[in-house]
Amino acid sequence: MSKLLTVDPSLCTGCHRCEMWCSMTKYGEVNPSRSNVYVIRREPAVDVPIVCMQCGLCLSACPTGALTREGSTDAVTVDANLCAGCGTCVNVCPYGVLRFDEETNLAAKCDLCGGDPACANHCPQGAIRYEEINKAAARRRELWAMAFASKVR
Repeated sequence: MSKLLTVDPSLCTGCHRCEMWCSMTKYGEVNPSRSNVYVIRREPAVDVPIVCMQCGLCLSACPTGALTREGSTDAVTVDANLCAGCGTCVNVCPYGVLRFDEETNLAAKCDLCGGDPACANHCPQGAIRYEEINKAAARRRELWAMAFASKVR
C-alpha cells in the first residue's frame, strides 16, 4: 500500500532534526539550507514542518522532462542528468518546497529517501510521519478540521 508524509505542527518542537537529517542523507552535510524539508517558525513559538506533498503539479512544468514519478514510492524525483536548472518547477510549486540548489545548479526536492524518509525516521516527537495512505488521509482531515475549528471560536 502507498505511503505519504504527514505533518502535525502541534507536535513540532522546532528542533530542526528533520532538516539536519535530510541534508545529511542527501548531501552528506548538516546544512539546513540544503534540506528538502523546512521548519518555519511563526511567533509566538509555533514551528511548522513543511514537506513536499508529492502532488505532481511540477511534472508538466519541466521543459526537459527531468521530473518524473518514481514507481515504488510515488515520489516526484529530479533526474540530475536531464535537469537544466531553469527553475521553472520552483516557480510553479504551490507549497514552495521545490528549490534551486546553488551548489549543484539543479532543482532539488524531497524524494521520500527512496521510501525510508530520514525526516520521519528521526523526528523525536512524531511531527513528521510516513504512513499508509488511508491513515495519512484521516490525519490530514483531522488537522484541517482542528485548524478550521480554531478559527471559528
